[in-house]
Amino acid sequence: MFPGETPANAPEVSEFLLHVCHDLRTGLRAIRAHTDLILRGGEATQVPGLVERLGFIADGARKIDLLAEGLASYSIALQIQAGSFQSTPMDVLLRAVLAKLDKDLRANEAAVTYDKLPRVSGDPDRLMEVFENLLQNALRHRGPAAPSIHIATERRGEGWLFTVRDNGPGVEAEYLESIFQPFVRLHGKRQAGPGLGLPVCRIIVERHGGRIWAESEAGAGAAFLFTLPAE
Repeated sequence: MFPGETPANAPEVSEFLLHVCHDLRTGLRAIRAHTDLILRGGEATQVPGLVERLGFIADGARKIDLLAEGLASYSIALQIQAGSFQSTPMDVLLRAVLAKLDKDLRANEAAVTYDKLPRVSGDPDRLMEVFENLLQNALRHRGPAAPSIHIATERRGEGWLFTVRDNGPGVEAEYLESIFQPFVRLHGKRQAGPGLGLPVCRIIVERHGGRIWAESEAGAGAAFLFTLPAE
């Protein structure tokens, strides 16, 4: 299948997910807004334990909102069509992502370097999401040292190989495939997100006719590699 093809029921599933996510996030915004109003109003401090309980509510709403956001990204990725492909300068996309993540990168004292990146044939918005998810993943699962991330490219036949390498704690060999499955939680490791970033990357890359995988040794950083067709 592909590039450009989708399962017959993918559009219907995708639209359903988008509607569900929209309705979920609308309700969650109301919950978070009213919880914040009560916390800022001062009345909560007069009831023992109420501030802590409201904090649990706000945190739970935040986590569900992140899940809904991830599901929305997943559903949009399912809708990728070859008709949206165009000549795409990957260096321009990466610089846009770095600007978007600037606050998080500075907060983590992260250094991001990259080779001269090529043009590829693809959907710019979705390919930008691949870079964003992989960089966020490196920040989320950083080690004790400041994150150091390098993005390399190599021509492979009629396409390009991209490698996003970090200096984090790495991933055990038995998890290198499962981390691309939705909602997978690595045993004994804290998950800051809903577990959909890497699955979304896989859908996007595969809809472009490429593939994505990870290489790592525990304690020695991780590399996420993906291929894309040249323009």
